[in-house]
Amino acid sequence: MIPAFVVPALGLTRVVIGAGLLINPAGLGKALGAADPQQTASVGRLLGAREIAIGLGTLAAWKRGHSTAGWVAAQAISDASDTFAFAAAAIAGRVTPARGWGMAAFAASGAISEALTAAALVREE
Repeated sequence: MIPAFVVPALGLTRVVIGAGLLINPAGLGKALGAADPQQTASVGRLLGAREIAIGLGTLAAWKRGHSTAGWVAAQAISDASDTFAFAAAAIAGRVTPARGWGMAAFAASGAISEALTAAALVREE
């Protein structure tokens, strides 16, 4: 059984991460190896908006008593895509291997835990 606080915590975390990316949009772009300041800011704003949308969708579904499994699965897909982006940056040499593979592993850990949580939520419905 998934504890009651898990889903809103996942949604709120996404909103906070997204807000951080909008406040400092260049940070994640640099982590992905984007060199152009305009490009790094664009990447950060885009990913910030993605995080906020997924977080708000999760929170809205939870608040209304609707299924949140799809929203948590969307979080897993989001983190899985980040895993591939960080790995690609490492492979392409845009970032150091330690940074790229470390961030890929961190994103993968989120993707796996969220996928397992989504599967558990489906079983509980």
